[in-house]
Amino acid sequence: MKMLKVRVREIKRLSQEVYRLSFKSPYLAKKSQPGQFLHLKINSTILRRPFSIHKVENQNIFILFKVKGKGTKILSTYKKGDSLDILGPLGKGFKIYPSASVILVAGGIGIAPLLFLAQRIKKGLRFLFFGTESKKELVTLPEFKRLGFKIFVATQDGSEGFKGDVIKLLEKRISCLNLSSLKLYACGPNSMLYNLAQLLKRFPYIEAFASVEQFMGCGVGACLGCVISTKEGYKRVCKDGPVFNLKEIF
Repeated sequence: MKMLKVRVREIKRLSQEVYRLSFKSPYLAKKSQPGQFLHLKINSTILRRPFSIHKVENQNIFILFKVKGKGTKILSTYKKGDSLDILGPLGKGFKIYPSASVILVAGGIGIAPLLFLAQRIKKGLRFLFFGTESKKELVTLPEFKRLGFKIFVATQDGSEGFKGDVIKLLEKRISCLNLSSLKLYACGPNSMLYNLAQLLKRFPYIEAFASVEQFMGCGVGACLGCVISTKEGYKRVCKDGPVFNLKEIF
């Protein structure tokens, strides 16, 4: 973990509310693991904001974010060459099993940390189940396709793929996959993760891991502002997570 000063290399608006920002950092490119996050100091804000590491290409780091509040709205106005104050990499990431078949499950902007994970998964059968409000938010799919993932899409408005909830889509498909040595990785709203945990009770052979979305203060475990209740007691999302075994939290 280091405090870093970098400059924006590029920022792109991918949809009405989704942006992707990149910057160069040899240190982060070498040290970061899928599932870890960065803590950014954004102009005119007091607390840093956590952002998943979206992908790493050569020495370039990418973050994907959706404009939801003051901090992300300001970040969306950054330009090439603007300075970024970053603390990272932080947290515990995903454990990768080289020989396992893999299912990724994403809800909305929960797709952000899963592309970096997908970059590191080179073998086995690979599936992505991605749920969004509409097809306008399916902006990252081409990159998963290039990495060899078979993709299943659910949209709430029915504009693409299955109409409805991504966990309902997974429920319809998962029995047909008939896979052994299967690992599942997920990121999305807590309601999605809860429904996923309930579904997987019928498939005890699937080991599942979830990246938890939570407000954070310090990002290093000192302030206890991101504590959640787990079956093993209270845990700090920033320090003990953000990745947990799904059975531990639901």
